[in-house]
Amino acid sequence: MINYASPTFVSLVLWVLYVLLALALGLTAWSVLRGTRLQGRLPHGRLPWAVAALVVLTMGISWLVASTEPLRVNGKTYDNVFWLRTSDMLIGTSAVLMAVAVALVVIGYFRKKR
Repeated sequence: MINYASPTFVSLVLWVLYVLLALALGLTAWSVLRGTRLQGRLPHGRLPWAVAALVVLTMGISWLVASTEPLRVNGKTYDNVFWLRTSDMLIGTSAVLMAVAVALVVIGYFRKKR
């Protein structure tokens, strides 16, 4: 069984998460506004479907391979298999999608240089 201690800087971690959430929402709003202005110049036929399929596929695979090992946090054991799998799925999916996003940015950068 894995044993985790309570984090020391909980308020700092929460504030960092709030700032990152605000930045993500701002970037999303900017991207949507920019995308609507460039509507006629962007190829957008299959891209939303490909992104949706990637998210659903990644979530499904990461839920199937997720760990169900009970966690001990602050002296309490968490052993609900569904929620252990779900939390592991969300972590795994976000990591995979971030890696895909970084790879696509790098690919786009090198394609633009040509």
